[in-house]
Amino acid sequence: MKTNEDREKYLESIDYFIREQGYARPLEIARHLKVTPASVSQMLTKLSEDGLINYQKYRGMTISEKGNKVIQSLNNKESSIYELLKLIGCDDKMAKEKACFFEHFVDEDLADKIKNFNTRIKESKLEMKMK
Repeated sequence: MKTNEDREKYLESIDYFIREQGYARPLEIARHLKVTPASVSQMLTKLSEDGLINYQKYRGMTISEKGNKVIQSLNNKESSIYELLKLIGCDDKMAKEKACFFEHFVDEDLADKIKNFNTRIKESKLEMKMK
């Protein structure tokens, strides 16, 4: 598991556990992602080498500034995709599920285009209501 999507999912899992309980443990990450503890250990080392987390084996981990930027980017992409899916008629559950999936495959340029499109649609709906 070494693709960008995998790395992003690990990073999101770490962020989730840190936000929820103040720390993230490799075993919890393994259970959450349904992978082996050895896979988690390898990925944590890689994420640390890439500067996305601060990690010392047996001492815990934090997300670096660089890692927080990646998480923020993912959150922005997911939000824009979710909004688009809602605009085209997806129910809330489907929109959340699909946005979480697609966020890993959308680059920054496309994410910006989706966000701008959503804004234009909302503005045009507002203009129509005002008429």
